[in-house]
Amino acid sequence: MAEDAEPTASEDIGPIIPKDPQNYLPAQSARFVKFPLLPTELRLKIWEAALEPRVHELHPCAKLYNERMTFRSNASKTPSIFHVCRESREVAFKHYQLMNYEPVPGSSGGKGILRFYFCPKLDTLLLNSLMGLFVMFVLLEENTNYTGTMQGWETVAFDADRAQLISLLSGIPGHNVQPRIKELFPELKQLVIAFDYKKNGKTRFRTSVWPGENGTSLKSFPWPVIQNSHFEQIFKPIRQFLVNDYEGKGDVPEMIVAKVKRKQFIRGDVRYVFRKGCAMLRIHPRGVFRWI
Repeated sequence: MAEDAEPTASEDIGPIIPKDPQNYLPAQSARFVKFPLLPTELRLKIWEAALEPRVHELHPCAKLYNERMTFRSNASKTPSIFHVCRESREVAFKHYQLMNYEPVPGSSGGKGILRFYFCPKLDTLLLNSLMGLFVMFVLLEENTNYTGTMQGWETVAFDADRAQLISLLSGIPGHNVQPRIKELFPELKQLVIAFDYKKNGKTRFRTSVWPGENGTSLKSFPWPVIQNSHFEQIFKPIRQFLVNDYEGKGDVPEMIVAKVKRKQFIRGDVRYVFRKGCAMLRIHPRGVFRWI
């Protein structure tokens, strides 16, 4: 038998890449055009699965309300599920609620919070820096004007330093003034003690004042088992405060520990340097620079 002859240059062996214009166009994102044809129950489950948990770190942004400090969330952008279609928007309204807190009338040192949407079952409210101090004193004072102002939050994270101050200022549970946790957070189900591992105090303060949009997350870890009783002396009272406040009135909230993780934001660094330089040189920014 004759061996197969090798193809010559004159023979057409076909192109390696088909001459199709679509091969040279950028790939399009995946699309599922059959989604509207799915059963309604399945579509609703898909919309619910699209909800993403967020950490809301409140930081000062301006002085409004007659020169009172105003805070905003670094995750204040409305979730995209509100804008996709009417069906997704209806699902969003079932799971999200509006955080709308304004200063107490007649209070000279009240603080306001710019409105934002949050999901009570998924989102976490992180209280540190200036907002953590404000809430700490609200918990310890006897003024009832703030009762129920943080409604809806099921997961609240306290900075470890703020939790330590609450324990020290409250003294022995059941004897001195007790933090009114349930009055301020009536739906609380989980209290997180958040540790910020930034060694530099100035850096830690800067990142808490300008944390960056959607730049904060919490990573939980097992409750530390330390031979030194210092840890338990600080946080054991917090556990007892929860028992005293919620026992007989519902389930006692779970207490866990987590570490704070933040993305790096150059904009926040530049803003901090600009403000710090103006303060050192005693310069008052004018025009558009006032908003930096």
